[in-house]
Amino acid sequence: MNKNFQNITSVIIAFLLGFILGMWAWSSRDAKPQAPLPLCNDGSIPDHNGCCPGEIYTDMDDLGYNCCPQTGGDCFPPLR
Repeated sequence: MNKNFQNITSVIIAFLLGFILGMWAWSSRDAKPQAPLPLCNDGSIPDHNGCCPGEIYTDMDDLGYNCCPQTGGDCFPPLR
């Protein structure tokens, strides 16, 4: 009876140890350093749409949304 109890206890401990280590590995799978955010040419951070100061977030139909200078010029995809 005592040997049976030791075997069951060993199996339970092994299961719990495996479960804990598995959960630790699963939770740390996304722990990669994130890439730095792209900055505008003047060093400022783009707005929530990805456009720099002086640019307007514009719907260009088939081309999707782009950032266009307020003074006119070429439009380009938002910084993300």
